[in-house]
Amino acid sequence: MIIRKVKLENIRSYVDQEIELPEGSVLLSGDIGSGKSTILLAIDFALFGIRKPDLTGDALLRNGASTGSVELHFTIDGKEVVIKRTLKRSKLGVGQESGFIMVDLIKREGTAVELKQHILNLLNYPKELLTKSKSMIYKYTVYTPQEEMKHILVEEQDMRLDTLRRVFGIDKYKRVKENTKILITAIKGKKENLKGIIEDLEEKKEDLAKKREGLEEKKQKLEIIKPKIELLKGYSDKKKKELEEVEKNIKEANETKAQLKIKKVEQKTLENQKSEIIAEIDGLNKQISRLEKETRTEDEQDFESLIRAKQGLISSLEKDLQEALKNISSLKTKREESEDLKNRISGLENCPTCKQEVRHEHKSAIEEEENNKLSAINKRLSVIETSYADKQKQLSRTKEELESLKEASMQRELNKLKVQNLEEKKKRKDRLEAQQKQLTNEIGILISNINTLEEKFKSFESLEVSYEQKKQELEELREQKSVLDQEASVIRNDIKNFTETIEGLRGEIIHKEESKKELAKMAQLQEWLEKQFISLMEVMEKNIMLKVHNDFDSLFQRWFSMLVEAGSLQSKIDPTFTPLIEQNGHDIEYSFLSGGEKTATALAYRLALNQVINKLMRNIKTSDLLILDEPTDGFSTEQLDRVREVVEDLDLKQIIIVSHEPKVESFVDSIIRFKKENHISQVV
Repeated sequence: MIIRKVKLENIRSYVDQEIELPEGSVLLSGDIGSGKSTILLAIDFALFGIRKPDLTGDALLRNGASTGSVELHFTIDGKEVVIKRTLKRSKLGVGQESGFIMVDLIKREGTAVELKQHILNLLNYPKELLTKSKSMIYKYTVYTPQEEMKHILVEEQDMRLDTLRRVFGIDKYKRVKENTKILITAIKGKKENLKGIIEDLEEKKEDLAKKREGLEEKKQKLEIIKPKIELLKGYSDKKKKELEEVEKNIKEANETKAQLKIKKVEQKTLENQKSEIIAEIDGLNKQISRLEKETRTEDEQDFESLIRAKQGLISSLEKDLQEALKNISSLKTKREESEDLKNRISGLENCPTCKQEVRHEHKSAIEEEENNKLSAINKRLSVIETSYADKQKQLSRTKEELESLKEASMQRELNKLKVQNLEEKKKRKDRLEAQQKQLTNEIGILISNINTLEEKFKSFESLEVSYEQKKQELEELREQKSVLDQEASVIRNDIKNFTETIEGLRGEIIHKEESKKELAKMAQLQEWLEKQFISLMEVMEKNIMLKVHNDFDSLFQRWFSMLVEAGSLQSKIDPTFTPLIEQNGHDIEYSFLSGGEKTATALAYRLALNQVINKLMRNIKTSDLLILDEPTDGFSTEQLDRVREVVEDLDLKQIIIVSHEPKVESFVDSIIRFKKENHISQVV
């Protein structure tokens, strides 16, 4: 893995900065607080995300900024990889947002957890060495702040040894032994359980033999009962058929009885009908005799024509009378007008129009003229009144004649109805007499059928006794068969129970036999695990731990001797991987060393860890990368010169060093300078 570029946006003291990192040894140079270590934290964040309490979002996001991001470019196995993680401030604090990873221009969006999983797969780090924060492999091979390494050296031996065993992958032997002991405990429990299972195996075998004997006895008893049941079944079936035949005859007798009852009811019904018909015929004879006396021969006179003629005459007379009344009224009016004129002329002196005097001659002439008119009117009126009186009399006579004609016509119609009624009653009498004759024949036939049915019914009188006798015999046979069936059912149930018990016992015995075999296997497995496997794991663990310890001790002494002045101090690694420092034959505790000596010890330890882990885990993809944060703190000028030898001797593709020591610049391939102005860091 080679880091190519880091882009920062609102990360700590950086606002917007891009830093390209070449291969070889690279120095991140600048004053204290200029932003050098921020680059290392940004790389750590891009790879593994934020983690508490070591690397939080609040510690990374620039004060006052709401969002920020880190974009890391690197190559691995010839692939170009870009990963970007983002931060966002909220009321609850600073948290990670979704980001992306791009491998050879193939981009994948992902959550913080998903991005971390992609990175771990690319780096090929063992999953068993992953923690919630980040990979221990990365911490001990790529980037460990110098102060953290010093802390490892002073922590308790057991904790350090346990940590290193996990880093070296040796703790798996311890886990195997612990798991083996757990397995042995489980095997012991399983053995106790199996012993409990097979404890009554022989008793179960004896019980199985007894149950088989009992089953055979029950089968023999059932074979003895079966023929008896079949014999009783045959008798019962035969008796049942006889009983069914009797039941059939009884059913026929009941049907005959029912038919006889129906026929008698029909006979009574027909006789009642016949009596009703005879009574009705007598009544009809009386009615016919009375109607024959009341009916007469009808005349042939056409009443309708006469009535129409009279009605026409009445209409004509009424019309003439109306005309006469009209004329009489008109003549009377004229008579009154003429008399009025006479009266007015006789008393008139002067003309109302011309005011001239009316002469007597003129008055007389007018009176004479009016008298003549009155005489004519009176004569005409007398003639019309006489004619009117005659026509009134004629109209009255004609109306009386019309009423007589109508009465005569009505009498003739009434006579017709009586004649019609007479004919209908005669026809009704004829029909009734025919019905009477038919009923007489039907009654005779019914009486004959009734006599036949009564004779047939007498032949069934003894059926009830026979039926009861056969029914009792069938019940006795059924009762005997039921007793045997019940006994057979009990035996079959016993056979079923014996069979089920035998099957259950066979299953239990098979299970117990298998458990017995399994118990033997468990005993063998326990013996092998206790006497061979655990011992083998202990030997392997010791051999590998010894090899790792020897390699680690050799590398530590090498780096320590390069970093510390020759002859002043000697160091080696004890079995607990604790550095032992000697000076003039006396042991010196780490805490009593000078600052430069402590730094040298921690750096030597750090480099030894790097090389041992990379050697043990050849498939991890970060073996060519090393990040050293302030590895020269407290070093003398001579020690700084020795760091040059260390860097050259490491021979890694990329070493990133953070230091404010100017002398380091003389032996690195590339220098990136940083400065900070107005709280903003920048690359110079």
